[in-house]
Amino acid sequence: MDLKAGYSVNLEVIRQSNFGFFVSDGTTDVLLHEREATKDLEVGERVDVFLYHDHQGRLAATMEKPLLQVGEVAWLEAVEVKTGHGVFFHNGISRDLFLSMDELPYDREQWPKPGDKLPLSLTWDKRGRLMGKLVKGEPIERHASKAPAEMMNKEVTGHVYHFLDEGALILTDEGYIAFLHNDEMRGVPRYGEHIQARVQFVREDGRINVTMNPIRSEQQEEDAERIYQFLKERGGSMPYWDKTPPEDIELRFSISKAKFKRALGKLMKEKKIEQRDGWTYLKEEN
Repeated sequence: MDLKAGYSVNLEVIRQSNFGFFVSDGTTDVLLHEREATKDLEVGERVDVFLYHDHQGRLAATMEKPLLQVGEVAWLEAVEVKTGHGVFFHNGISRDLFLSMDELPYDREQWPKPGDKLPLSLTWDKRGRLMGKLVKGEPIERHASKAPAEMMNKEVTGHVYHFLDEGALILTDEGYIAFLHNDEMRGVPRYGEHIQARVQFVREDGRINVTMNPIRSEQQEEDAERIYQFLKERGGSMPYWDKTPPEDIELRFSISKAKFKRALGKLMKEKKIEQRDGWTYLKEEN
């Protein structure tokens, strides 16, 4: 077959040049730069090489082993973001693998940053250039592990690799597939971001549901402290109380009405606040 980027092939060293060697299948000659040779070579011997495109778009060869070849899936690390173009990932060789912005969300804040990891496969653009392609679904599910019931309430870490309308999918470091609902996020994670979450539910199929929110008591403590500090910054009063509309609370504090009321209840129980005529006040002794 014709030589094509993305494949490993066995070629013959046909001649040496000032900057490396040329290897060939008998029809097409390909440059193997001296920095891409992992041992001393002699004309006439056969070598295993991986084919890729160099910075000039020419077919080139390397004896370095790539992390990802055609027909495979690999979790690659982002190394450079090109705004308006896409993201480059390290593939174990000198030439990084490009993932087009067409594979990524419109919101640049959700693009991977250097250090993030995503599952990729290889494809080609219309000009035959090697490209990365995001992988989801069955190729990930096939190799996932089933979480045991003992994972309930345990902390897990993993990489976000796919978004659904209702939330995001994560592959944990243990190999479990986790679902993170939009309501359980703290901010919107990036593609490939390595996050920490807590297991809320272990499904019969071995998948898990997770949350980035703290347990209720910790969340209540955090919300109460935030509202208390807000009151202090406003001189001890605010036009929000138990009966404030949920949308106003969400707009001001970015929490639900239920969480707001629980936080107020905690502060009232601690005798730090009081409510009068639609307002909340710090008690004078505080």
